[in-house]
Amino acid sequence: MYRDDILPYRRVADNKVRKKISIDLFSFRHLLLLLSALLVSRVVMLKALMPFGVAFLVAAYSILNRFETFLVSIFVALGYVLSFQNYLSYSHVVTVLALMIFIPFLSENKKIYKFAILAFIINILVNIAFRFYVNLDILPYDIIVSIFESFIMVSSAYIFSYGIPLYFNKQSRKLFSKEEIICFILALSLVVSGLWDINIYGFSLKNVISMLVVICFGYSEGASMGAAVGVTMGVVSGISDPSMAVNLGIFGFSGLIAGVFKDYNKFIVAVSFVIATAMLSFYSLGSITLNNVFLEAMIASSIFMIMPTKKFKKLTSSLDGDKKIIELQKSYIEKVKGLMEIRLSSMSSTLYDISSILQENIENELSKKQEINSLVEKIADRVCANCDCKSICWGKELYYTYDSIVEMLRLIEKKGMLSVMEMPESMRRKCIRPTEIMKQSIHLLEIMRLNNRWRKKLINSRMILSEQIKGISSIIESMVKETSNSIVFRNDVEEEIAVELDKAGLEFDNIVALKNGREKYEITFYRKPCRGKNLCVKEFERAVSRALGMKMVVDGSGCRIDENKTMCQFRLIEAESFSLVTAVAKASKEKVSGDTYYFGNIGEGRYMIALSDGMGSGRAANMESNTTIALLEKLMEAGFERNTAIKAINSVLVLRSCDESFATVDMGLIDLYSGIGEFIKIGAAPTFIKSGREVEVIKSSALPVGILDDIDIESHIVEFRSGDMIVMVSDGVVDCNDELKEKWIIKALKEFDSGNPKDVADYLLNKAKEFYGNNIKDDMTVIVSKIWKIS
Repeated sequence: MYRDDILPYRRVADNKVRKKISIDLFSFRHLLLLLSALLVSRVVMLKALMPFGVAFLVAAYSILNRFETFLVSIFVALGYVLSFQNYLSYSHVVTVLALMIFIPFLSENKKIYKFAILAFIINILVNIAFRFYVNLDILPYDIIVSIFESFIMVSSAYIFSYGIPLYFNKQSRKLFSKEEIICFILALSLVVSGLWDINIYGFSLKNVISMLVVICFGYSEGASMGAAVGVTMGVVSGISDPSMAVNLGIFGFSGLIAGVFKDYNKFIVAVSFVIATAMLSFYSLGSITLNNVFLEAMIASSIFMIMPTKKFKKLTSSLDGDKKIIELQKSYIEKVKGLMEIRLSSMSSTLYDISSILQENIENELSKKQEINSLVEKIADRVCANCDCKSICWGKELYYTYDSIVEMLRLIEKKGMLSVMEMPESMRRKCIRPTEIMKQSIHLLEIMRLNNRWRKKLINSRMILSEQIKGISSIIESMVKETSNSIVFRNDVEEEIAVELDKAGLEFDNIVALKNGREKYEITFYRKPCRGKNLCVKEFERAVSRALGMKMVVDGSGCRIDENKTMCQFRLIEAESFSLVTAVAKASKEKVSGDTYYFGNIGEGRYMIALSDGMGSGRAANMESNTTIALLEKLMEAGFERNTAIKAINSVLVLRSCDESFATVDMGLIDLYSGIGEFIKIGAAPTFIKSGREVEVIKSSALPVGILDDIDIESHIVEFRSGDMIVMVSDGVVDCNDELKEKWIIKALKEFDSGNPKDVADYLLNKAKEFYGNNIKDDMTVIVSKIWKIS
């Protein structure tokens, strides 16, 4: 029943293999391989040796299949014939034919040394036989030359075995070993050397191609690679040329010059290459041959000029192992950054979801309707459960009784206490237990108030936790953006710094150079501790500044030494464009001031000035303001966004005490790179910006933190100029004159002309004391900061 579904057996594997071979054989890489086999075979060494064609065949056998090796052997034999070296060519053709006969009988395990030994023996025997046939005699010289040629042949076979794979594996290979690169260049030189007798209109094709290779490597890889390739091309390609020493000098020097000018455009490189070639040729060959060499250099340079830059840079850079290693390192770094981004983004998303879950149903939990229903049920259960009128009140007149109790609770909530005579008339006329129901209502309502207060604190705790988790989520998200998009590692900068440090004689173990999210350099050093010599400040700052062409300074964290005291780590950052100096003057109503302040650098080129005034004066006010400033400092330094930090502080103050607890927040954030400041004021006194003779006032109507569960945050942006002053004051300074308020401060700042922040702060404080008549009614604090541009 399944007979119709059975398919006949067909052998298709051979057809597929043949099709694959036919496609590969006519590819550009295979044609280039066959052409190389032909040219290598034509190279004549010392006018008596031609070992490279057989060597190429031996290397091809170890890499290619039998059919491809057979094709290579045909082109090798053709190359020997086209070299026109009489019996020398024919003897090597016989060697190639003999090897072709043995190929089918060798094992599939293609070990190069097996075929190399066979070629070594056959080459010696054939050479001796041909020399005997020509000279009718065998001299010791003939035997030595044959053995010498066979040794060169075997050595060259190993060189070609490393170079030939590059014809095929360039697409899949991303990194080549130094041995492969050297062997490839040697093989390329031998291929070019096969053009030794081919001239076009009197110009040597070998010289033109050699010069083109040298100038390309010099332009793309620099002076060292250009000189190295030039010397290699001069030596190897000159094997068949008696002027090898001259070519060695010309190619090496010209490649060096081309590499020196690689940072300029292609035209400058081409001109410098032609001039260097002509100059050295004039001294080496004289004016007779100068014309030919000069024109050959011109032809090679012209071809170089019309070549697409990206193409040959891609070709040459693929052979540069150091660049490939750097690219792989960058690729590895990008993979690590990508993995970090995925993990951190997942963590940030999870934390944000947790924050959202904590905020769910917060508004609905304090539903008044549910609370009142529960309260009425409890009153009825305690008072009416055993009452004789229960069936009437809670049966026939259910809604009427419910509304009466709700009305009574409303009056209790409004007045605090009620007598029986003040009960709602509907309740007083029908209830037979008025005193008891009144007592239970007052008692249960007070319990509900206490429960609500604690429930509110629990909700506030959840809000604080939610805000903190959301803040951490935001920080992680910003870290992801900074590391994945903004941070750029600069290997080139590390090399420049290393050279400059070496010139200055400064030792180090490692350097990490990067650009942060603000496009500013951060250079981290690892070295042995300097035992208190402060080399990071005295020497490294100057050396790195010279290398980068900009002023670099040690960041505020200084140097960090590990536990074993064997490694010191410090970081240099770009010097800020602006600097601030701050002075404070204060006076308190009691021994302990209720005002707390902070000023200083909080990292990433930001300077913070903060002032907080606690409710009232004395120790209680000090605790509130101190909590506010301490939390603000820690949260901002930790990288929290300022809205999140202020909301967290507000939640803490609301939660920390059952009594009223609040404090003002007056904060200024100044970007020390751009000179732009942002001011956030929550219940604080005005801030004054003095620029020349003008005074700008910044005000806010927001309530202090700690009063409401939610607060509005307003910000004001100011662009500073060098010499501007920032004046922050507490309420006590403004309120010293009830009539003028902040107007007297504006007038005082205009009248008092001093550039010293300390003098300005003392002057304002003394003026405030005069208004009070030395009877201070509130804590007073004056903070004055002067900003100037660093030259």
